[in-house]
Amino acid sequence: MASAAIVMGSAGGAMAQVSTTEAGFEPGEIVVTAQKRTQSAQAIGVAVSALGADNLAALGRQDISALAAQVPGLQVNQYSPTVTVFNIRGVSQNDFADSQEAPIAFYNDEVYISALGAIAGMTYDLERVEVLRGPQGTLFGRNATGGLIQIVSAKPTDHLDGFVTATVGSYGQVATEGAVGGPLSDRLRARLSFTTNHGGAYFKNRIGRDLGAAKFYAGRIQLAGDVGEGGKFNIKVQALRNDRDRQAGIYSHRSAFPNALGLGVYFDPSENAWGNCNGCDALGYAEPDRDPFTGALNGPNYFSRTFWAVTARYEQDLGGATLTSITDYQDLRKRYGEDSDMSPATNFVYTTAQDLYQLSQELRLSGEGDRLTWLAGLYGIKIHTKNGYVTDTTGAFGLLERYDSVLNTESVAAFGQLEYKLDDRFTLIGGLRYSRDWKRFDYVHSENGVQDFAFDRRLFPDLAKRRFSDYSGKIELDFKPSRNAFLYASVNRGTKSGGFGTQAFGPFDPATIAFDGEVLTNIEGGVKLTLLNRTTNFNVAGFHYKYSGYQSFELVGVTQIIRNKPARIKGLEFEFTTRPVAGLYLQAFLTLLDGEVRNVTVPSGDVLDRDMPQAPSLSAGGLIRYEFAAGPGRLALQTNWKHDSRQYFSTFNAPVDREPARWVGDARVSYAFDDLPIEAAFFVNNLTDRKYRLYTLDLSGPFGFTQQNYARPRWFGGSLTYRIQ
Repeated sequence: MASAAIVMGSAGGAMAQVSTTEAGFEPGEIVVTAQKRTQSAQAIGVAVSALGADNLAALGRQDISALAAQVPGLQVNQYSPTVTVFNIRGVSQNDFADSQEAPIAFYNDEVYISALGAIAGMTYDLERVEVLRGPQGTLFGRNATGGLIQIVSAKPTDHLDGFVTATVGSYGQVATEGAVGGPLSDRLRARLSFTTNHGGAYFKNRIGRDLGAAKFYAGRIQLAGDVGEGGKFNIKVQALRNDRDRQAGIYSHRSAFPNALGLGVYFDPSENAWGNCNGCDALGYAEPDRDPFTGALNGPNYFSRTFWAVTARYEQDLGGATLTSITDYQDLRKRYGEDSDMSPATNFVYTTAQDLYQLSQELRLSGEGDRLTWLAGLYGIKIHTKNGYVTDTTGAFGLLERYDSVLNTESVAAFGQLEYKLDDRFTLIGGLRYSRDWKRFDYVHSENGVQDFAFDRRLFPDLAKRRFSDYSGKIELDFKPSRNAFLYASVNRGTKSGGFGTQAFGPFDPATIAFDGEVLTNIEGGVKLTLLNRTTNFNVAGFHYKYSGYQSFELVGVTQIIRNKPARIKGLEFEFTTRPVAGLYLQAFLTLLDGEVRNVTVPSGDVLDRDMPQAPSLSAGGLIRYEFAAGPGRLALQTNWKHDSRQYFSTFNAPVDREPARWVGDARVSYAFDDLPIEAAFFVNNLTDRKYRLYTLDLSGPFGFTQQNYARPRWFGGSLTYRIQ
């Protein structure tokens, strides 16, 4: 039996690699660790998608935002590598302040990554990516209100293996990825992985250096071994580095004017909306064309980042139970600058700096019997982030705003889950997690060098130092009437603690800086069917989210405010995968959403109910892959497409934030030789060169323009991979 097998057909998933030595699993099955242990995705009451190493390679050296093309209910915003924001089933929060944590948690090998600026660039030499939809607070805990993304690194093996891939793409992109690993002794194994990405400046700057070019390096080394009788450890050291590259502030300028509600609307270029010139913004600039990939930016536009982390995982078989310890330390240093006015003038420059460290520890004890499977654990984390922001509008308004903050977070949690088989068909699951956070926020604002506002525990003891306590939990009933059918019904309660917003301009209201925690209660039911000799999966899930205290991000002028609002989301998901004949794989998915945020106060002061941001009412997609013998090897043809109906980017639902419906697709052709460990591939991403936005900031009130962040244009590339066998 081979040490690994390609298996297809997950809940919305694509191809993934899993070890066939895992007892009880068959080729054609996909396994995930959605409940902190290895299970079939078709036999758990969680809506989960998994993409394996082959499918991740087929994304063609895109960033992590490419996951949205193949996962139902997923949207990804990546303004640049400085901030990555996930949205699952309409659950997200788009505050771009570096100190914020998101309601969609990101995990790297079971370790929580709190910093939004540390996510980009981690997706290399992976075993798989898992996307869990719905609250996952019981077992994963922190900020998994709406779900989570988990990347699983390829681990050291007991035999020599590895690969190296070189990719050449559009706009001068040159990228590499590789790994080598194997045994150092009978009880010790190692793996070294790396990736680089250079070039790719796709935004033409008429007066300066083009934007979009990466200058990125990353590496990971792992040492794994066996200890005594039943002990295993894995020590991982990884680092990411962006060296003042040009992936910053890639915005397309478009003039706008606030309507009666204070929300931006676009106007015709022949109109003089601001009384200065036709088509101009409030500062007197008009972009001469509507090409979203050209502009006249005089800078600065730069992104520098150094992130490194050390993780130690130890697992000990105690006979009737297994003890797992995961210790992790992370360190991030990030610097970012952008030409926010997107013009040749120096009217609005925005720069940020972040220094962060994070220390976490998780201890778990788990066991499994004939009827009872159980898990209990303790978790603690400390996050210290120091953030500095400069908003320079001296050219427009004569103001230089500097605001600095320090946020300290300490959190502890205890959690457990019991899974009891009532009989051969019914299983009852119950879980509970209690968390307590302590947060302290120190904030100082200066205008033109003079301090005019401070917020700390000395001045505002009840607001600047806060404690949040809450519980997450789940109750689930599973029904397995046959080997090929699985039904579940569950109630999940997810929580996200409160925090502090980062306000740029006065007048300052201390009460609006602090915000409370949010609670999401999900009632969900689903059916998972495995059909046609286990070659086909058909899954359906229905869910109803009710929010208490939804943390609504609102940009008022240029001030970032988070307000707690009532909200709800309901939806249906349909997923289908099949392998009808050898070499052919088909996938299709459909997500229907209906989401609403209530009692939103728009800039005019009106209180309205608004559509949940980035929650298209309909998302549908699919993938076709066909692999067959051709000459001295195998040829594989693949294409994937996704449709999103119209959506809004902000809670305000401003007209400028309305993104029309779209179809986006990719294609890939690869050829692998039978007798040579070589594979060649050619890919085209955004096949039809669709121009669509990933996000927009409505700055029509103070500046008369919007910052529009567009997805990359059509991207060609070719890669050559050599595998060590």
